[in-house]
Amino acid sequence: MEINRIAPHEPQAALLSIADVDRDVAALSEALVEERARRIARNVLLRSDIRQTLETLLQSGAFKDEGEAIARGLKVLSVALSPVSEA
Repeated sequence: MEINRIAPHEPQAALLSIADVDRDVAALSEALVEERARRIARNVLLRSDIRQTLETLLQSGAFKDEGEAIARGLKVLSVALSPVSEA
């Protein structure tokens, strides 16, 4: 079986190195993660009960911002549910 080579569209163009491809894949993966995080945050923060809870937590002074409140809340939830997940 003969292998046919495909001529490059731009014959003088340099091919991407493995490092170039790795950087591109990493950048794309990061962009996808960021977009997913934005979508999740937007959907969660559209809920009035969540916004009110965050506002109450921020007014208490226990957290510096919404991000810290959400991150610490998830950690607490994770610890609280760990016996359930181990069962």
